[in-house]
Amino acid sequence: MFTLKFALSHFLHQRKAKNRHGLHSPFVYRLVDEVIYDFSNKKVYADIEKEAGFGKKLNSTDKLLYRIAADTKPHTIWVLGKHDVIDLAILQQVCPNTLLKNIDNTTDWKDVIPPNVVFLDVQRNPQSAMDYFKKLLPNVHPNMVLIINNIPENALTKTSWSIMTSHQKVTASVSLFWLGLLYFRPGQVKEDFLIKF
Repeated sequence: MFTLKFALSHFLHQRKAKNRHGLHSPFVYRLVDEVIYDFSNKKVYADIEKEAGFGKKLNSTDKLLYRIAADTKPHTIWVLGKHDVIDLAILQQVCPNTLLKNIDNTTDWKDVIPPNVVFLDVQRNPQSAMDYFKKLLPNVHPNMVLIINNIPENALTKTSWSIMTSHQKVTASVSLFWLGLLYFRPGQVKEDFLIKF
């Protein structure tokens, strides 16, 4: 919901955030330059809209979700808990041969292939987001990205994001205000990035 407080939060993020020219991390610079700021139109966006139906048009954050997930060239994607239909349609289009698994209950976590991409909408899973995060930790690896959707929605979602970014296994966090990215790359100095988007 759009409120004055929400608008102020967005304004402060944009004021503190950097673009690609303010970055010293080669890994994050490449991510920003080649993926986040790739605003070219892609045929796959129309394919996703057709798949989702209901006359849905992808917004800039939807397109960004596709680019981030596709950048990892994943063999396995996990979607944790509840999610929007459009998000699932986006992730299904990332790679035709990708195994996409919806992880929802305890049995789903057993005997599974560790994913390259994990998607979690904290707005749709406000009470269980941290539980999902803790269950995921034994499966993290250097080639994984955890994509967190709807970070600024309310105090609870912001708190969840803050706790996740401070975890010792998280070596890099990238906040794009709407989306957040968590990376688990051993040997990398822990950094938190605010990026304009």
